[in-house]
Amino acid sequence: MANAASPAAGYSNSEIGARLFLVEGTVKGHVSSILIKLGARNRVQAAVMAYQGGVVPQG
Repeated sequence: MANAASPAAGYSNSEIGARLFLVEGTVKGHVSSILIKLGARNRVQAAVMAYQGGVVPQG
């Protein structure tokens, strides 16, 4: 199940940072690392991969 403060949930870097008490730049770095590891071009593609892989429940 995806964390409520995840890119797959549609939150911006600043919103994720506020929820997790992180600086926006730190969140951006982590999101960039995730995209590279997944081979995704953007957050939308990563979210689709998460749904297709069952990481995020549909609905």
